[in-house]
Amino acid sequence: MSKTEIQWLTYQQVMEELHIGSVNTVYKMINDGLKVTSIGRLKRIERKELEKYLNSKTF
Repeated sequence: MSKTEIQWLTYQQVMEELHIGSVNTVYKMINDGLKVTSIGRLKRIERKELEKYLNSKTF
């Protein structure tokens, strides 16, 4: 499965796709409005929510 096919991303996968070096940046994005889904103890970010968040920050 390629990266573009994965619908639910871990924090690590978000970091890899956006070339972010620190998980703290992902936490800042979450505090700034990026939606996270909890599945039991797991936390995942839906790809469409990540795209929506990034589009809202683009000008």
